[in-house]
Amino acid sequence: PVHIAVAMSSVDELLQIEPTSASRWKENEYAVYRYSPNKTMESEGKSPGAGFSLSLVGSSIPPDREHLVREQVATKMSQGSLYHGSGQVTTLDPELFPSPSQAYYCLIDTRQSGLTREESPGDGDVSKQFLLCFVSIGRQGLDLFRTELDSYTAELKPFLQELPSDNGFSGSRLETEIKQWFSKNVSYLTRVIKLCHDQLPLLLHTAVNSHVEVTGENSETARDLRQFLEACSLANLMQFGNSESGEAGVSVAKGTGCQGDPRSSVTVNVTENGCTVSSRGDVHI
Repeated sequence: PVHIAVAMSSVDELLQIEPTSASRWKENEYAVYRYSPNKTMESEGKSPGAGFSLSLVGSSIPPDREHLVREQVATKMSQGSLYHGSGQVTTLDPELFPSPSQAYYCLIDTRQSGLTREESPGDGDVSKQFLLCFVSIGRQGLDLFRTELDSYTAELKPFLQELPSDNGFSGSRLETEIKQWFSKNVSYLTRVIKLCHDQLPLLLHTAVNSHVEVTGENSETARDLRQFLEACSLANLMQFGNSESGEAGVSVAKGTGCQGDPRSSVTVNVTENGCTVSSRGDVHI
């Protein structure tokens, strides 16, 4: 599959950083903003654009540089449509940031669905919409991981809902979790390649052609492998871009793989030293 092939070919470039060009920055940063749209624009159902404000909730970026990220992302948002739950990736100005640098940003609405206009928060209430921004400094390739990042930002919705009106970001569950954005959604690829190097051809074949179940005592490693298989799966590729679909190549929760008879399936068992692959039914590996 194109997604995983390109990502694997550029993984070394993506996961390395030039210390000379990015010494003033961390390798990966994040910022969380409250998004406040123009009320007229919101009531008319228009896509976010000009006429909104971003107020900082929390960030790993030093204040003297955070405003640079905010200004560039806000400019990109005002130039085009932005949809809840569907992130965008933009290249940051090389005159202001170590080159190449990219930012992924995604709008998350934590309001209860189905509320009428009268039941929605009033003008005096704190916005329930957030913009999550992930910044990769001195490297590129975030666009290859948009699917993973979109899923990840959706998982952060409960943590955003917990934030009090005065933000309360420091020490929150959101702060603890969001620090891991790069490790969970990009670095997993490198971990799987190192762990299952000898089994990679078989894993790729399995992800495309079989119903897959992942087992193992190490939940984090199992999560990495499920994410890898889902990125490779044919079902995921066919449904790419359909953010409303609940099906994908490998389900993290249920451990199900590509569409097919579950009685004929492949089991991938994760251990500390690697992974083993076994089959049942009509599957031959």
